[in-house]
Amino acid sequence: MMVRPLPGKPLKVRKALLGGEVPLVCVPLVGSTGEDVMAEVENLSSINPDIIELRIDAWDVVEDLDSSMDLLRKVRSAVGDLPIILTCRGHWEGGIKEVSESAKDGIYRGAISEGLVELVDKELSYGYEKLSEVKALAEKAGIGLIVSYHDFDRTPSLSFIYSQLATQIRFGADVAKVALMPRSEEDVLKVFEATLAVRRDFPDVPLITMSMGALGQVSRLAGGLYGSDLTFAVGSAESAPGQIPVERMRGAFDLLYR
Repeated sequence: MMVRPLPGKPLKVRKALLGGEVPLVCVPLVGSTGEDVMAEVENLSSINPDIIELRIDAWDVVEDLDSSMDLLRKVRSAVGDLPIILTCRGHWEGGIKEVSESAKDGIYRGAISEGLVELVDKELSYGYEKLSEVKALAEKAGIGLIVSYHDFDRTPSLSFIYSQLATQIRFGADVAKVALMPRSEEDVLKVFEATLAVRRDFPDVPLITMSMGALGQVSRLAGGLYGSDLTFAVGSAESAPGQIPVERMRGAFDLLYR
């Protein structure tokens, strides 16, 4: 068993530890209707993830604040102590559909003020000022901020990947994240190398890094050996190409990390 490089300041999210000896397994909920989302929630007991991601950019009620908050409260109540990441992915970085900024802001503010989630995810492209606003709100409520960058077409240079993660950290990320599409085996290696370099240069901050698609599947399994602290797996449906079913992920993790 290899000993993976751990962050100096892991995040406790309810009963889970982001940055512990074994990377967390996260299942995205991508249902569009309230019924679909709650059916995914009911399925969680048979999957047993460490944490879930609510992809509200899939919701058909996302532009209606009252309806969205009602659904978010129902999910929170139903999942109990399971930690939640709130994500409304921008359509320019692979979001399921385009969502107005006013809708995003309203749901994020409501979720943070009511303490309905443990982590919120925002893209680095929002810039320092916007991210600082979200960070201030989240920090006051004891909620962590994931700052992320996605490219569903390619994997940029090693220096670019490093700079994205480093900038996320400088902008206040409690967790820094990149997800990239490889076009070659070398692209997957670039993600591993950038992750390890950032872990060494910014040793305290938890990281989430992955290479997507079939070619990048190995990064979802072995990324923790290079410093990635969370991986996404298929629950009811995948939210990105290359995600692996939870039960298969657990078997690999038993070999790699335990």
